Amino acid sequence: FFFLMIRRPPRSTQSRSSAASDVYKRQVQDNVEPKNHIITPNEGLAVSLASGYHLATGKYPLVYFQNSGLGNTVNPLLSMAHAQIYSIPMLLLIGWRGEPGKKDEPQHYVQGKVMNGLLTEMGIQYEVLPDFYEGAEKSVESALFHLQNRNSPYALVVRRQTFLNYKLQNKAKNDMPLNREEATKIIVDNIGDHDAIVGTTGFLSRELWEIRARRQQSHERDFLTVGAMGHASSIALGIALAKPSRNVFCLDGDGALLMHMGALTTVGTSNCSNIKHIVLNLSLIHI
Repeated sequence: FFFLMIRRPPRSTQSRSSAASDVYKRQVQDNVEPKNHIITPNEGLAVSLASGYHLATGKYPLVYFQNSGLGNTVNPLLSMAHAQIYSIPMLLLIGWRGEPGKKDEPQHYVQGKVMNGLLTEMGIQYEVLPDFYEGAEKSVESALFHLQNRNSPYALVVRRQTFLNYKLQNKAKNDMPLNREEATKIIVDNIGDHDAIVGTTGFLSRELWEIRARRQQSHERDFLTVGAMGHASSIALGIALAKPSRNVFCLDGDGALLMHMGALTTVGTSNCSNIKHIVLNLSLIHI
């Protein structure tokens, strides 16, 4: 599919921006020049970057992300790229997590159920990408026809396992002494018995739960942010302000922190002394 996209005509899809979705990112990373593949901190910024690229070049950008980030795109899609505003064409490649009838993580079910209806309410025409080459080729041609003739965003929705697993060929070397779970264990070992923890979205929270389970410790002081990526620090601040006598540790990841970095100004100006924000640089730590 990605080679199919790369071979489009000159005025078609040239720039690719994303809020990283690993299934797509690995393939694009190996096969697209870095200057044409920009990873943004969140999905809304990817839409905005793509808009600027189209305004400057007249070409059609590709923005890919998982549907859990669709909410971040709503504002720029509706208030800027929409056909009734600036009418900016771009191809959205959206991974369908939580598809009804398919097994998935609980946090994806609600978004998976409402995604197609939300796209319709937003006035974004979409198509589910077929899982065979000829069908995918027709879908891409339909998408390009829409971009060229209707000058507005168009979405291709991708079911799980539509693409084969792909192992990154140009993987950066990593000689960091700790992995994510080891770092989390060290933190857990050095906090107080009454301190609370807010874990960021992803494997960090899962491993925090597993550490507690293996040690037969209670989970009642931990909040695992299974969704709402980028919001862990705000959740932790809300708890810390309401419980000033307890330390609240926010265990965050670098990507999640960047998604909504403006939250740091709220934490910083709150003068809340009992919140401790620890950021693990997961792009460097061997995971």
